Amino acid sequence: MSTRPSMRDSMPAASTRSPPMFTSPTTTFSTLDHSTPSGPGPSRHARYNSSASLLSVPPARHEFSRRVSAVSNSTTRRGSGGVSTPRNPARSGEPSANLNDADWASMEADEVFRRLPVNDVKKVEARLRADALNKQSELRAMVGTRYRDLLTSASQITSLHSSSLHLSDSLKAVAQACATPADVPSSGTSAGDKQPGEADDVDTLSRLPVAAHMKLLLDTPETLYAFLSHHAYLSAAFLWLVARVVKEGLTSMPGELKAPYLPLLQKQWDTLLPFRNQITQRATASLKPREKLDSKTLSETLLAIILLENLPLGDALDLFLAQRLKSLREALAHTGVSSPKTLLDSHTRRRRDSRVLAAAAVREAIHSREAIAKVLADAAQSMLATIDLVTAVFGERRRLDGDASLIADMIKAVQEGEAAPPQAPLLPHRQSSQHRRTSRLASISLTLPRANSHGRSPPVSAGQIIEHLPSSQILLRYLPSSITGFTPFITSSANPAVADKISAWQKSAIAVLTETAPAWLRDLQSVADLWHVRSTLRSLLADADFGAQIAEALEAEWGARVTQLWETKLAALLQSAEVAVHDAAERMRLEPTAAADELCPESWAFSDMAFPTAPLHVTAHTTTFTSFVSALKKRGVRRSPLLDSVLLAFEDAATDLKADMRGLPSGLWVDYRAKAQGMLDDLVNVLARLLESVGAARGDGKDGVEAELFVGRVALYLAKSSPFLVDVVGEAVVDLEGTRQALVDFHARSTEHWQRRAIIEAKALLAPIFDPLLGEQEIQLSWQGPQPTAPSHAVLVALTSLVQAVKQVGMPPTARLSVGTDLLTAFVDDVKNMEEWKAMDGAAAVQAAVDLGFLEVLLGNAADNDPAIQKLLAKAPADLPSSFATDLPGILTDHLRRTQLILAPLLAHLPSADADGKRDRNAALLRLGQPAAGRPGSAAEFKSPLAVARIGKRFGLLSVVA
Repeated sequence: MSTRPSMRDSMPAASTRSPPMFTSPTTTFSTLDHSTPSGPGPSRHARYNSSASLLSVPPARHEFSRRVSAVSNSTTRRGSGGVSTPRNPARSGEPSANLNDADWASMEADEVFRRLPVNDVKKVEARLRADALNKQSELRAMVGTRYRDLLTSASQITSLHSSSLHLSDSLKAVAQACATPADVPSSGTSAGDKQPGEADDVDTLSRLPVAAHMKLLLDTPETLYAFLSHHAYLSAAFLWLVARVVKEGLTSMPGELKAPYLPLLQKQWDTLLPFRNQITQRATASLKPREKLDSKTLSETLLAIILLENLPLGDALDLFLAQRLKSLREALAHTGVSSPKTLLDSHTRRRRDSRVLAAAAVREAIHSREAIAKVLADAAQSMLATIDLVTAVFGERRRLDGDASLIADMIKAVQEGEAAPPQAPLLPHRQSSQHRRTSRLASISLTLPRANSHGRSPPVSAGQIIEHLPSSQILLRYLPSSITGFTPFITSSANPAVADKISAWQKSAIAVLTETAPAWLRDLQSVADLWHVRSTLRSLLADADFGAQIAEALEAEWGARVTQLWETKLAALLQSAEVAVHDAAERMRLEPTAAADELCPESWAFSDMAFPTAPLHVTAHTTTFTSFVSALKKRGVRRSPLLDSVLLAFEDAATDLKADMRGLPSGLWVDYRAKAQGMLDDLVNVLARLLESVGAARGDGKDGVEAELFVGRVALYLAKSSPFLVDVVGEAVVDLEGTRQALVDFHARSTEHWQRRAIIEAKALLAPIFDPLLGEQEIQLSWQGPQPTAPSHAVLVALTSLVQAVKQVGMPPTARLSVGTDLLTAFVDDVKNMEEWKAMDGAAAVQAAVDLGFLEVLLGNAADNDPAIQKLLAKAPADLPSSFATDLPGILTDHLRRTQLILAPLLAHLPSADADGKRDRNAALLRLGQPAAGRPGSAAEFKSPLAVARIGKRFGLLSVVA
């Protein structure tokens, strides 16, 4: 196998003849940014061309590229032959490295040529040169736009440099003088022998007050910021007033003393002037927060505003009340909550993370009960605290020297002020220079004695304020007494009518509360939560007169919101119930066979049911068994699955209403009574509309009997088996019996089409009786002797059809309704009015008499007194026993007893039979009594079924109560 020579071994000439720019291994492409000269010279394009010419590839580089290409082509050809593969993908025709993936500017030139072909190197060079030109253009643009600022900064730097040098020389001289005071020449004792430095000392002493003025102005901004950060607005306001007095005093000084300071004075005063508005704004804003304020802090804040704005007491009180009212309005401002759809539409992200949606749902969620209670409680507390503060600050207090308010006393104390501290004594002219310097240094370092205050100390004074400055001792010694003992002038004003202003503010505050409270109460979605918030507020407002007014004003809002909640919940209940009933009825109408359990609830009740298995945990066992018992109870009352889902929609809403209104006062139940009664009436009307919509009147070819029966079953279960009515009315006195009767009547109306269809189907089953091909012999074949002892088979089949139809109604077992009786009565009336009976003769007439007589017995009527039966018996054949007419009632009664279990749904109206005035032991199964044994025509003796189903010994241990 042949080996390919290395790249460096195959091109030594190209390596030795590289351009000078790339010979050094430390040379990088970053040097291109600085290759263009910055001074005057050729134009930008000329410089670029001249610089670019340095990077042009010499002939040796072309030779290098040619040889590299030849080596790459030959290597590729050998690789295709199976000998070797190309080592460098860039040389073998594969895509080169991405030019944006590396920092080519900080890479060595050799490394660049190793990674990239010559064409890509040129692209990298062009890109870097363009970046360098762009940076240079940006630098020129920045310097051009900031040229004026650059010149100003240069001038200020020069001034600061000279001032720093002068200050350094002065500090060195002071340090030298303090270190060697003996070297300072002393002054002579004669007046004519004045030393050269004596004039400078006297000039320095005359300038100390001026310097003290300027020093106070220079220290004031920092101290003002400190006062504002600690919310000491009175101290900040007083310091600003002192600074204004100092500025005026410095301005009124002689020109030779103030001249050096005038530029600095004007600059410093321009800095201090905006502090007045800032102090006033911050002090005014501090009156708004709902945090509890004490009367002293409020008085000092108002006094600061009075000092700066020269407000009368009445205007200060109006300002405080206006701020508190504004704060109350802001606290009670209720922002609308955006719907989730709006919020989701505002985000254009394709990925919808569940956590993001959960966080959005939390942010959009309506305020909880505790949060709303806190907002309203804080607002009420702020209203009560405002009245207490106004009374404490502006209300007159009884004292020996006269009635005055707290803020009035504070204003008086500030105007009186306190005694100014003693000034620095003037030094005599004939003292020696050394003695004067020593005394001046001692006066600067020693503290001043405190002035004796007269009476009560004011809350703020000039001396107290100056003590907060860094050079307070120097300022107190060299500032004049007009500044250290400064007291502001406050315009006298009459005491405001506090009671009238409080009364007006209370009305405004209550109006704001009643205006904004409904928006907060709308976020409460239950009466229990609303009543919790009401109880919280009433307990807070119980001990104040103003609180009673607030509670009374909110009573109307509580009642209005309770009414809205009732209306909303009852309307939602009615709407959800209508939707549930409509959907289920449509399912029964369109696909009745899909809901087989609803077509015959009794068959579903006795269908197979899996017994729960024993789980591993006790809790799971309890849950499983509870569910099993609940399912058993539902089967016991024929509550089929689809019906149960609809009834749960009613019952859950009613349970929620009942739990929500637990513990309400009796007065509210009176208002709820009318609304609940109206909702129940609307419910009956809604069911009536649904009954019409699912019937045959739709015109789609379907009779909709199953859907009508389902809607009627819903009404019947609401009236007879469901706790819905009791839960929905709660403790309100509502005529539930009238509602139950209305629902029962509606159920009867829902069975009209069903009854008509059942009768038609049953009458169709009677056709074999009227078959014209049926002869005498065929009729007598069903007789057990010379006379008939039972009705025709077709009659029993028709009656069985009616029984099955009654089972489709699905009534609760405890409901005692006349649905089966009404169906049987209508069927018997239609059958008796059939014209086919009149054409019967002979044995057919005898059998017809038995059939009609049995139908009459089912209705509880006497068969021997019926005219139609008598006419049929008159057509009987001659060989019929003469005792048949007498034995007919007994025969019919005996057969009724034999078929009572089969026809039980149709016989609910018949009374129970008693044996000799005593209850028969088999009455639980045979309510109409046992059939008589040995009666003519009976094939065998009747035996009780109890012997077949013998009860076990442990049967009595089962609980039948549950």
